[in-house]
Amino acid sequence: MVDNKVSAVVAYAPAEPGKLNFRHESITINRTEPGPKEVLVRMLAAGICHTDIVVGGIPDGYMGSYPRVLGHEGSGYVEAVGSEISSVQVGDPVLLSYTYCGTCDICTNDVQTYCEKFFEGNVLCVDKVWKGKDDVEVGGKFFGQSSFASLSLIDEKSIVNVKGLVDGDEMLKLFSPMGCGLMTGSGAVVNTAAAKSKDVVLVAGLGAVGLGAIMAAKIQGCREIIAVDRIASRLEIAKQLGATCTYDTNHLDITKDSYPSDFAGEVKALVEDGKINYAFDTTGVLPVVNACIRSLSKRGKLISIGVPITPSTTIIPFDYREFFDGTKRIEVNYLGDCIAKDHVPKMIQWYKEGKFPIDKFIKFYAAKDVAQALEDMKTEVIKPVLVH
Repeated sequence: MVDNKVSAVVAYAPAEPGKLNFRHESITINRTEPGPKEVLVRMLAAGICHTDIVVGGIPDGYMGSYPRVLGHEGSGYVEAVGSEISSVQVGDPVLLSYTYCGTCDICTNDVQTYCEKFFEGNVLCVDKVWKGKDDVEVGGKFFGQSSFASLSLIDEKSIVNVKGLVDGDEMLKLFSPMGCGLMTGSGAVVNTAAAKSKDVVLVAGLGAVGLGAIMAAKIQGCREIIAVDRIASRLEIAKQLGATCTYDTNHLDITKDSYPSDFAGEVKALVEDGKINYAFDTTGVLPVVNACIRSLSKRGKLISIGVPITPSTTIIPFDYREFFDGTKRIEVNYLGDCIAKDHVPKMIQWYKEGKFPIDKFIKFYAAKDVAQALEDMKTEVIKPVLVH
């Protein structure tokens, strides 16, 4: 019999926008019998993603209600399966990713990451999965999973069965972030850009998404890989993972709408012929986005991944004549255009081959120490993983 007592990091409404109100506490799961297309998972670990931070800082009512359990980079073991589930069995190790409706035009004809109901299915947490103090209903199914709880009902589409691919708990914990951040960065390079050996790529922002892109660019054999960040230790790790050159933006003011034009010239100067084919922005910081656009060569493409962070405007103040004459391109990217069930095993294989050494930048925390993990993310820690 499954115990319905659950430890979880519960997100409560922030006192002000952006000020997180995460609390580690005991809650009760409403049911332990999964529905026909659900899987009950005993969570082992969950990575903290920037999306958890952004969503958890949004005022009540704008993108769903509080309290709710976030977390969307989960790993764990199957405790029970619904009557229509055949992809996993009780005891199987699983990694968790996004969900999708499976029936809209995009899901059936394109990439599921752009599902027409993506927002409703992944972000809103409308399912009241748990009860908290005083029987307050607690929302779940964030990205189909809500992996910040130690026991969760998971949408079947979020499940990636990794039986036979992982060797024990330590490896399963390590692979937790593969369901979002690492998949997003590596997929953007491999799937969206399909970068080749002749290409020069620039990666702005060296969190897990950016480092996933750096490692994938090396796997693709890209001619030059430029890493851009304002934290020296992250630039150093990027070099260890495959960056051929780095650019430190610590001297630039991220509160401005744009950076001086020196950025583009100095970044181009890092490459012998000055050509940059792809820029991957993982920051969402407008002056960085603008600078990436200016840095691109003719027919270059900016692949925009980072959740927008705006100083005073949502307008990107780029020179349209330069953009038009250079026939440059911009594409917004979700989750690396990846089908998780295909891309996650690919990343696991890369890791085993020594091409995807994610252990260099992952740090584990007990789930009760979530506040410390969030604080450490502001400086040195690139990818914290909470262990239940």
